[in-house]
Amino acid sequence: MLRVKLGILIILTSVTLSTVAQETTQKNYNLSLGADLASSYLWRGFELGKGPAIQPWGEYSYKGFTLGAWGSYEFTGGFKEVDLYGKYTHKDFSLLYVDLFFPGYEGLNQDFFNFNNTTTGHSAELGLSFNGNENIPFSVYGGIILYGVAVDPDPNDSTRVNHSPYIEVKYLGKAKDYSYNVFVGLTPFQSTLYDTDGFGIINLGVGAQKTVKVTENFSVPMKLTIATNPVIGKIYVNFIISL
Repeated sequence: MLRVKLGILIILTSVTLSTVAQETTQKNYNLSLGADLASSYLWRGFELGKGPAIQPWGEYSYKGFTLGAWGSYEFTGGFKEVDLYGKYTHKDFSLLYVDLFFPGYEGLNQDFFNFNNTTTGHSAELGLSFNGNENIPFSVYGGIILYGVAVDPDPNDSTRVNHSPYIEVKYLGKAKDYSYNVFVGLTPFQSTLYDTDGFGIINLGVGAQKTVKVTENFSVPMKLTIATNPVIGKIYVNFIISL
């Protein structure tokens, strides 16, 4: 019951903060806060955790620069993740650096301030994306792990980072009140992180999103994703409500 009450409180707080954030926009900067309710946490063809999760986030943007924080907390108290990131966007391109930390994950160092590459419970990725536009309805993302041996160990030498690359291409489309995408994600090399012996398509599927108007001043985006990971033979259906 305590978890239910806490969840309701978080949801109501998120709605309030999101509404306030939408009004805190000026010419050169923007502050955005909110949260997603996810039926499960899907990440690159893998299900992290075993149940629904709340995923709060916040961003501060100034011109093309963005600093943000994102988290995922499974309702049962299982899987947790805390990400801090910086991003620079110019026209249709974005450069992203994200630090990932996994509180409570068995086998990982739980000292948030330990950044020793061989012992840290952190991992970090540097990524570059083309975000698509009206003339080119595709987005392309490529990222590589920079550090975090425990998260991404070399399959042949567990004392070294594997630097597992990930590449994802999305087709972006619209149909009536829906926006949708068709995506394929892959890693070209052997990876312990992505559970591949070499080249592998690990994230293949479709997603659709629609914004439902609740009141005159409040709307709720909803997203449905169907994804499969051919390497491990899994398929997922995921539903997200954004607040």
